[in-house]
Amino acid sequence: MEIDSDIVARLVTVNDELLALPDDAFAEKYKLLKERDQLRDEASQYAVDLDAQRSDAGLLAELAALQSQLEGLQGQGINLVTQAGGGGGGGGEMGNLGGISLNARILEAGGASRIQGRIGTILSVLADRGVEIPDTP
Repeated sequence: MEIDSDIVARLVTVNDELLALPDDAFAEKYKLLKERDQLRDEASQYAVDLDAQRSDAGLLAELAALQSQLEGLQGQGINLVTQAGGGGGGGGEMGNLGGISLNARILEAGGASRIQGRIGTILSVLADRGVEIPDTP
């Protein structure tokens, strides 16, 4: 099942209309944002229906791939202990704040929240079916 092309076309039109509005066109923006939200809800229902039609094996394979991808993103972060020098000298805390911020930006740039959302959706579908989820490595 594919997303209705009318929904996609309308989403594109609504986004274009939003971008074309002046900054102070609050009422028009509000109306278009509400319409965009409704269209997004309709589009997301297609994704839910599609997942319901997929096999357990297919969902488990996608789950494993997404978990691996998320683990890879997390592995790209800065090791805060190494960055701070690993010593007990108190000067590393401020350095750690920068490392924490940088790690968060790395995850954001890599789409970690999208990946985590998709993992949650797959886990929900599998849980509804009573499928046992293997432990992640």
